Amino acid sequence: MHNVVVLYAHPYDGSFNKGILDRVFKTLENRGANVKVKDLVKMKFNATMQPEDLKAAVTKEYTEEVKREQDDILWADTLVTIAPVWFGSAPGFLKGYFDKVFISGFAYKDGEGLLRDKRVFSLFTFGALDPYLGLTNQYKVLEMLWDNIFGMVGFVDVALKYFTQVPSTTDEKRKEYLDETEEFINQIFDTKLGEIGSTGNARLLTKLASRGYLNGKIDME
Repeated sequence: MHNVVVLYAHPYDGSFNKGILDRVFKTLENRGANVKVKDLVKMKFNATMQPEDLKAAVTKEYTEEVKREQDDILWADTLVTIAPVWFGSAPGFLKGYFDKVFISGFAYKDGEGLLRDKRVFSLFTFGALDPYLGLTNQYKVLEMLWDNIFGMVGFVDVALKYFTQVPSTTDEKRKEYLDETEEFINQIFDTKLGEIGSTGNARLLTKLASRGYLNGKIDME
């Protein structure tokens, strides 16, 4: 049985992102997963780092809000994120969620990721399309950001799916996107842990940096 946490990061229920969420939930439910959906806007998650949140990296005295999310992250085998791309990256409140919940001491320590044997499957929507998106490195930005977040904390598989020109495309194309969403989510059940992997190397580089190899503390020669 798979335990899946879905993080939904869009403020408008009439958006195509909501259509993606509905298809994701239906697919997970049909495959027999245990699912918890986190609508970050409706749950009014405070994505702004507060002094007590930063202090918790040392004290491990987390706020009730953060502790609740951490418990669900530990419960989950897999995370699914659904978000638009704004200004070439993920929405700030989604990034802020990980800043607070994946705090040092909980998600990583001394260069070692503590959230091991987990996977993340992320779906992103764009208003623009190629070649603009490729030329402005927007795919690369997301891949690097997700590698630095999930690679650092120990996730084994980091999978990303992109849908372009969403606001102005046809209904037929949006239907294709929803079918692709279902195929993408089915990988959670049809692939083994580690089979997808990651496009980056933050997991390895973080470990090397913690041992002094990349920050000048050790003479490489």
